[in-house]
Amino acid sequence: MPTPFDATTKELVRFQPEDWLALLGLPPEPCELVDADLATVSTEADRLIRVNSAKPYLVHIEFQSGHDGYSVPGRMLRYNVLAGEQTGLTVLSYVILLRPEADSPALTGNVERLRPNGTRYLSFEFGVIRLWKLPVAQVLRGGLATLPLALLGDLSGTSPEEVVQQVAERLSTDVAPESIRKLWTSTYLLAGLRYAPEIAGKLLEKVAAQMKESMTYQKILADGREEGIAQGVVQGVAVGERRLFLKMASRRLGEPDAATLAKVELASALTIEKWAEALDQVETWSELVKA
Repeated sequence: MPTPFDATTKELVRFQPEDWLALLGLPPEPCELVDADLATVSTEADRLIRVNSAKPYLVHIEFQSGHDGYSVPGRMLRYNVLAGEQTGLTVLSYVILLRPEADSPALTGNVERLRPNGTRYLSFEFGVIRLWKLPVAQVLRGGLATLPLALLGDLSGTSPEEVVQQVAERLSTDVAPESIRKLWTSTYLLAGLRYAPEIAGKLLEKVAAQMKESMTYQKILADGREEGIAQGVVQGVAVGERRLFLKMASRRLGEPDAATLAKVELASALTIEKWAEALDQVETWSELVKA
């Protein structure tokens, strides 16, 4: 079942697929995303990266933030078999646990199926990455697509404020303005898995204020993107405004499903304002948030 963080993680994989190899401990190779049609199983299964090495193979990534870790091994096996059958390629499967609450004794990285007499007839292995045990320095040295995961890593010996500052330093060098805004928004949204929204907002607000006069920020303004880093991160993902909108809309339309909630989480301040103005003119969430 999609989660509010599903759209964010999916977009990060699409952003720069090759960046995920380093996080998974795989050798660097040219990559491309594969939109495999596994819709009969789950839309999550389209996180397939084709690694164009001398002998091409696929990497399947699933992100887990919820409490149903017991169901993950079976899904990993199912996706692996279907992707392999469809493409004819070797498939390496990994689950990335975004927070300790997603962990489970069932997540051993191995699936076994036994005959009635107790002998094994099937064994399947998959990688398990527990982000909170991953040194934050490793994430900070990695690719841009995995940088928004930094605040979910092992912060021993450092602080969230220092990590946010180091993320800012990475993004201040040779990164396109539109990518900066996307990566800051993803950083904020994923930080909500560990920190209260108000704390996450304050962490990013400090850096946004420092960067407001930077050349990058001025370039965004010059290009006509008035939200910029400070607005896009602080105002565009303002917790109070978003909560108020969700409360008002839910009273009229009922509780949104996970996919709709994810779309609201990623919406800009201008989009939220537009939806709020149209609220009394629609009857369903799909009408309200349609493209």
